[in-house]
Amino acid sequence: MKEPAEQDHKAELEEWILITEAANEIEADIIESILDSEEIPCYKRYNEAGDYLRIYMGMTNFGVGIYIPGNLKEKAEGLLNSMSTQDDQE
Repeated sequence: MKEPAEQDHKAELEEWILITEAANEIEADIIESILDSEEIPCYKRYNEAGDYLRIYMGMTNFGVGIYIPGNLKEKAEGLLNSMSTQDDQE
């Protein structure tokens, strides 16, 4: 995953905001994939000792924050809401 400094220049100038909180690494990877499919840049920030645990144990249960450029908030929220609605219907 690219860090914000590696994203395109326009995204670098935007304020990055927390769009959602994933319960674990697997959920964070799914959200990242969904956002990436719509070309929405994002990065993950691990809570508490989560980054250390991910390296040491290969996973974290402290949660993972998903951040996106602020100007893409509406698009990302609509995409994630539509995905959760589909899950509820199944």
